[in-house]
Amino acid sequence: MAPIKDNFIYVPSIGLYVARERSHDGKNWHEAHEALAKEDSRMLTIPEFVKFLNYLRENPSHENTQFYDNITQIRNHWRSEWLDAYFEKRKSDLYVLTGNKTNAKKLEKALMIDKLPGISLDDWLSSPTPQGLPKTDVAKGDLHYWYPRDGCVARFYAFSERANLNCDGSPSGRGSTLGVIAAKQRDSSATSKF
Repeated sequence: MAPIKDNFIYVPSIGLYVARERSHDGKNWHEAHEALAKEDSRMLTIPEFVKFLNYLRENPSHENTQFYDNITQIRNHWRSEWLDAYFEKRKSDLYVLTGNKTNAKKLEKALMIDKLPGISLDDWLSSPTPQGLPKTDVAKGDLHYWYPRDGCVARFYAFSERANLNCDGSPSGRGSTLGVIAAKQRDSSATSKF
């Protein structure tokens, strides 16, 4: 078996090793978090996912281009990834909770209407909000977008008809093609696997 680092891409802008393949297909959002924790891994937050996709675009090796296309391209067979973003209404504001709901930040300047279709993938990736979401003035495009709602989680998916950033998904939802792209922290200790 290849060393763990060979199965991951190091993304300097986020200081994470990101798996080269999706895993834990068929698990709901909670189960995916549990499975990742047992592997000393975690889900990507939306801003990390944006930076990861940008890294793949800005470093266009054959493998990176293929990985980017596998995530975003409109083509046959469904592909989807859970993202570490749980949305919660607190008083009059909506918050995004990350770290499996251990960190909370108020949503700022995010597009809060559905766009079907919608938004430009390139514009979203080039200029997201601090929480990684599309801004209110995001350019029009083909990426379908469902805005964040209370009690919902985020995922990105693509298939033969469209690509989607879905921020109104049920955390208990599951599907055979819904998995997660695992991430591992860079560990500077002597016992690091990397």
